[in-house]
Amino acid sequence: MPFPPLDPALRERLLLPPSGRVEVVIDTDATNEVDDQLAIVWALLRPERVDVRALHACPYSFGRQLLEEPAFLTDVDRADVAAMGVRADTIRSVTAEEGMLLAAEECRRMTALVGVDVPVVDGARQMMPDPETPVRSDAVDSLIALAHEDREGPLHVLGIGAATNLASAVLVDPSIRERVVVVWTSAYPSFWPHPNTSFNMAQDLHASRVLLESGVPLVYLPGYYVGEHLRISLPELEAHVKGTGPVGDALHELCLTNRHITTTPGSSKIMWDLVNVAWVVEPSWLSTHVVPTPSLSEDLRWVDAGPDRHVMREATGVNRNAVWGDFFAALRGR
Repeated sequence: MPFPPLDPALRERLLLPPSGRVEVVIDTDATNEVDDQLAIVWALLRPERVDVRALHACPYSFGRQLLEEPAFLTDVDRADVAAMGVRADTIRSVTAEEGMLLAAEECRRMTALVGVDVPVVDGARQMMPDPETPVRSDAVDSLIALAHEDREGPLHVLGIGAATNLASAVLVDPSIRERVVVVWTSAYPSFWPHPNTSFNMAQDLHASRVLLESGVPLVYLPGYYVGEHLRISLPELEAHVKGTGPVGDALHELCLTNRHITTTPGSSKIMWDLVNVAWVVEPSWLSTHVVPTPSLSEDLRWVDAGPDRHVMREATGVNRNAVWGDFFAALRGR
């Protein structure tokens, strides 16, 4: 569907780096990987900077397509997974609905672990069937209601999964584009000339394209080559996460289930989704610039949409040491 343009001055204001205490919704596919849980906990442990209004569970699905379809893993990642002994026929099968329900359950576990009372809301039980049909859910209704609350400044929506809930909310109520900023991580920078590879983007291509076409104020945080800086190794987990208290010990145990985090010299795991929380905790930790928002082709290539295209803010770098330093300090109770 065509979206009426936003006032450029309004968009410019909404895309400014946030300051003060920032109200956020986290839209998450927790249990897909372990990075969501770390991002959620970090946000919950920084209430002086981040006011988490709700956790929304978004859908994700697993299956042999992770290894068989090029849209989900890079060649390097696919080889890494194969080296760990994972084969297409051994990958657990999870439907989109099951993934969303697992994410919601994990969000409730994280809020209980931290000891905070934050609403956890179920999201879409399927991906968008086409680019014009939203998937209604409690999360969509929650996002629209929160967007329309009175506040100074916008509601920041941290998208750390497929964009199904986010795009559906914009389709149901386009007026929220004047009241929210979507902070979404996925894929490659907008200058990337090849097809993108991204779990968040490819899981629901219709939703990803709606997000870009809708004109909703967007802070785009590429997984490559920004989020991928946020690696952690087993020695760092042992030194700075384990032993910091019940929350740190639980996260340490969770991370040990990830096959990327081993005693092998040089091994580490990227905690991609911390980059979204970094933007609202301290935006100066990211280098960003404002660029025209590209379109996205069916084969996941960026497409120049022309000189009159609405703009987005895109990250080009992140201060890895500052992010992890603050995360560790939050676990220790600062």
